[in-house]
Amino acid sequence: MSVSSPWLGIAILSVGFWQNNSAAIRPLRTPPVEKFVVTGGFRDWGPATVTGTTIVLTGKIKWSFRPLRINGSVSTPPAVSGGIAIAPFGSSNPGAVIGVSLATGKEVWRGPDPAASAAVAVHADLAYVVDKDGIFFALEAATGREVWRVAAFRGGSDCLGVPIVRDDTIYLTGTTMAGSFLLATGQASVMAVDRATGRDRWKPVETRRPVEGRDRLVTFEGLVDAGSVVVAMTNGFLTAFDQATGRMVWEVPGDYSPTQPSTAVAGNVLYFQGSPGTKPAAANRGTLYALDLETRTILWSYSRPTAEPNWAFGAVTPVDGGLWVNSYQALIKLQ
Repeated sequence: MSVSSPWLGIAILSVGFWQNNSAAIRPLRTPPVEKFVVTGGFRDWGPATVTGTTIVLTGKIKWSFRPLRINGSVSTPPAVSGGIAIAPFGSSNPGAVIGVSLATGKEVWRGPDPAASAAVAVHADLAYVVDKDGIFFALEAATGREVWRVAAFRGGSDCLGVPIVRDDTIYLTGTTMAGSFLLATGQASVMAVDRATGRDRWKPVETRRPVEGRDRLVTFEGLVDAGSVVVAMTNGFLTAFDQATGRMVWEVPGDYSPTQPSTAVAGNVLYFQGSPGTKPAAANRGTLYALDLETRTILWSYSRPTAEPNWAFGAVTPVDGGLWVNSYQALIKLQ
């Protein structure tokens, strides 16, 4: 089935929105087939955000929102808390972290100026985001009121990592300042901070690899919560870190594109894009894989023909027994 729809700012489509607990979702363990395709007449789809009860209707837009005096686009998925969708509308826009009513599509509040490509994470009644100066904020999700901030970051570059909030801890990737323990813009460390206060849970973990004959720090992208571990991607590895200590637990070598990881978790299955060493793909993008987190075996791989060969998949959103995934000119339901 194919559904066409326009896209403007934040849009709520009635093609299915769920609030997910990744550990409770039944994973897709068998080779998938396309069950539903949404087309919009444009090439690139933004990430999907899911919330509430499943709604499958006509695929028409319920509302769209574009803020006044903001010239940035939404490059990371809106985060949802209660009746508020929170989206960062690009850097260099004062107050461009914006809370929007899910019921009406009207602006409720504005927050800090986000770092380029920053993503918002929510947990309970708080939202977390990094601003353009590398300050890490905790905001009241309903009102945008600042709860705490940590000003120990180095600004001036993109922030491509998405914070993970689990129980009382936030897990992040970034580049630490000398003698500091918290996130800065960049992706060369993995660290954990206390959700309520912003204080560190364990020291940042940095990983070095030989790069062009020199020992260099490697960057991490695509951080995801995988039960007892968090998993991130570098050019040469999928790497798992123990959530309690930050210790590296396991790695899956291969050829990966960290800026397009397409990582997600459902149950005991990790979804990612790349070319693992055990089952290499023709290119390190344009192929999705499912990995059993207990055995580290590949369950399936999936690719689809596109007008531009080896076009990378975008964000992956697990639902019970399936996935929503962005592809070339399409948002696809796999099952």
